[in-house]
Amino acid sequence: MGLKKGKVFPMILTIIFIVIIIYLFATIQQPYVVCSKSTTNDLGIAINEELQVTLDGNRIGSMDLTKTLIFPDQYTEDDSYLNSMRFVLENSYEYLPKKTVDITQESDRIIAHIVVDDDETLILNNIEFTDDDDLQIKINSNTKAQDVVTLSIKDSYTEGEFMTHMKNNGYTCN
Repeated sequence: MGLKKGKVFPMILTIIFIVIIIYLFATIQQPYVVCSKSTTNDLGIAINEELQVTLDGNRIGSMDLTKTLIFPDQYTEDDSYLNSMRFVLENSYEYLPKKTVDITQESDRIIAHIVVDDDETLILNNIEFTDDDDLQIKINSNTKAQDVVTLSIKDSYTEGEFMTHMKNNGYTCN
């Protein structure tokens, strides 16, 4: 009997350690990086982008982008400017599934919230405004253009490489 009791305790202890190790691996959080960029153009229109990227191994696993366009008073007195800008912005994201894009409009701003995690591509820093007697928006959808940042799910980056890439394009990351 004494021999069986001596074997049971180490087995229970081993099982407890295995369960703890499995639990730790199951709850390990994937690293994520938050980068943001704020610009205000000559017309006083501010564009704020905040991007949260989850890295799965050495690849982008998911992206959560909030892009806010804030308009000065001269463009918010009449809803027609905001409505037309919202329409153009909605059309620019038609390439993404409907469930991934949520565009809302407030009194002085338009907010686009995009969450992608299934082999989609996001284009950042791609909006320009001009005012030649009428406010116009230009959205660059060329993924190869040098003045935009293009990120795709499954792009290969380590955390440091991703932060460096974004910082080189004018973003601040933490």
